[in-house]
Amino acid sequence: MPNIQSSEQPLIGRIAIHQVDGRIVDSKLSSVIILEITTRSLSFVSQLKFPLSESIIYQLRTTIAENDLDLYGTIIKSMSKKGKNSHHYQFAFFMSHSQFIPLIQDAEVPRLYKQKGKYVTNEEL
Repeated sequence: MPNIQSSEQPLIGRIAIHQVDGRIVDSKLSSVIILEITTRSLSFVSQLKFPLSESIIYQLRTTIAENDLDLYGTIIKSMSKKGKNSHHYQFAFFMSHSQFIPLIQDAEVPRLYKQKGKYVTNEEL
């Protein structure tokens, strides 16, 4: 059973689209409220509607115990109810900022590809 971190006071994060179909994109960060964190995923609420697609990789930034975190992953589930102004999502992360080092040249920035149901870098292909 994964460890679950929750708090009475919600955790604030910021999310942006990082990559679409293997291409890095320039996307603005939007605020989200993080409701629950496990060792593999987190759930959050946003006023924005996000697309669910394995070809879209998101970057989610937050701070926990004075540690800045950059998490990369996909939104795997929308748990929103019709007619509501807020949208509830589950975000599965597979890369943290300690594993991702942005490089100056765009051609050198690591890309993630789905291979046999698992995300791999272009170096692992």
